[in-house]
Amino acid sequence: MLHAAVMLLMIGSAITAAACCLGAGRLAPGAVPWQARQSAVIMALGMLALCAGDGDARVLLLVAVVGIASAMLGVVGTRGRAHADACFHRALGCVVMAVCALAMLGARFRSPAPVSTGLGHAGHGALVPLSLAAAAGVAALLLLMLGARVRHRGGSGQGDGGGPLAARAVRRGPEPAPPAGAGAGVGAGVLRRRAISGRTLLEAEGIAMAVSLVVMAAMVLMP
Repeated sequence: MLHAAVMLLMIGSAITAAACCLGAGRLAPGAVPWQARQSAVIMALGMLALCAGDGDARVLLLVAVVGIASAMLGVVGTRGRAHADACFHRALGCVVMAVCALAMLGARFRSPAPVSTGLGHAGHGALVPLSLAAAAGVAALLLLMLGARVRHRGGSGQGDGGGPLAARAVRRGPEPAPPAGAGAGVGAGVLRRRAISGRTLLEAEGIAMAVSLVVMAAMVLMP
């Protein structure tokens, strides 16, 4: 019962993180580019597959390969961009997920008795280095995310992408110029509400992503 509840917590938090990332991407595409969005979606699908696959070797190998491919794709063209940190954090999350899948895959083949080694049964000391690497990767990622949040909060109106969300919301596409007077105030209010909503979604995504990664690492290390 407890094991099922923990798995549901991991799946729910991963799906929540992906949904928040996609929502923030609609509000501020410049702050959450497609590289970051695809990494968030792949992480959610990968964690769902880890739980549903029940230790199947093909599923574990597929999650590892797709996670690494998504991580590489997630940093394409982001060097020197304002949102590079956000894309790197999500890509690193995919790498950590892939390492967890490999740890469970190694545990399955090194176990003397071929039993189910679903998530939470990395088991019997098998492939401990990969399990420890997964836990270390989660800890490093959480520290990086925390440091990024602290830096971004040092400036006003900044989010996970490393720049003002209000300015990035304007880059969403050409919009007709608001009329002078009251119309200009309405347009500014809309942009301000969009920026606040984007920041809120990014904060929620960060929390949900952290929860899902911590739960996944803990279940991999669980005997």
